[in-house]
Amino acid sequence: MKIFSIINAIGAFNKLTSADMPIPDAYKLQKLTAALQTDIAFFNEQNEKIIKKHGGEIQGNGTVRYPEENTSAAQAEFEELISFETQTEIQKITIKASENINISVKDITALEPFVEFII
Repeated sequence: MKIFSIINAIGAFNKLTSADMPIPDAYKLQKLTAALQTDIAFFNEQNEKIIKKHGGEIQGNGTVRYPEENTSAAQAEFEELISFETQTEIQKITIKASENINISVKDITALEPFVEFII
């Protein structure tokens, strides 16, 4: 699984982990998110190295601005990072959809590699 899929789903996981759900579903979700934490930490560490290496400055909106002469190299390294295939074994979990879980279509799409919602 590409690390981008994991990073792309962080916001959706945050919403889902805040929802009330039956204990078995909450347990499965907790185990899944715990398994992903190593990959998220790896991404954050490597991204920070890329930013420092190429003189990037984090802007107020969260984007990174690089000196013009470093932009191409930084973008190439970032593309390599988000394309990285993780070694984490992910077992897709099933969660029963309920009125307590309010997420968007965008969130469901981001969670597709990890969660199957049962109606």
